Amino acid sequence: MKTMRFLVPLFLAACVTAGARDLQQAQTPAASTSKPIADLLFVLSAGKATFTDANTLKLEDVTQTAQFYGSGARAGIIPTSVFANGTAGASYVSADGEWLNNPSATLFGFVGENKTQTSYILTLASPKINDDDETVTFSVVASTTSSAVKTTKGVANEVLTQAETQQGYLQTVIQPGTELRDPSLFVDANREDMKPIAQTKTFWWWGPGWGWGHGGGWGCGWGCGGGWGWGK
Repeated sequence: MKTMRFLVPLFLAACVTAGARDLQQAQTPAASTSKPIADLLFVLSAGKATFTDANTLKLEDVTQTAQFYGSGARAGIIPTSVFANGTAGASYVSADGEWLNNPSATLFGFVGENKTQTSYILTLASPKINDDDETVTFSVVASTTSSAVKTTKGVANEVLTQAETQQGYLQTVIQPGTELRDPSLFVDANREDMKPIAQTKTFWWWGPGWGWGHGGGWGCGWGCGGGWGWGK
């Protein structure tokens, strides 16, 4: 797996900046809502993304680590082999078999010879890693409205808002065979929703300073197990 790519277009930077702002504000009590606030953000990058069919996303030449960000400027990395492991009993798989509660995510990348920037809002499930060819495959469903997004105040919400004002490049239909270069996958999550996952793992814990320690990072100041990081 190759090193992380740092190609960040202006539109992508705007989305991430807005998403990070909302993450840092997530600790402030929010108005009553039926959806949790996206106070966690995971980022996984690759050299190429392909929709092999209308419900399958394949990432090739995936980076060795996924990045994570949380409120209060917390940040760090997790091995991709840990983060994207969707098998039963894996670090981010709950007792009912769902990986990260089947989260909403935003896929950014470039298509065609003109390298046109584009994006998709997706619901992710069942990641599968193939170490032999450095690929990660997800089952996906395209989301086109905010009602389909599982959290509020996340990157997906920001992209949908920009698309509504015609400032974005959001694709609403997955065309099998579509390829994206230099893609990045931004996964919105909520730490409270992830507590049931932590409770199914031996030696995992949650507390005022955050944490899951065994195998996944975020323990010991967001650093035990398979990841490390820093934060306030």
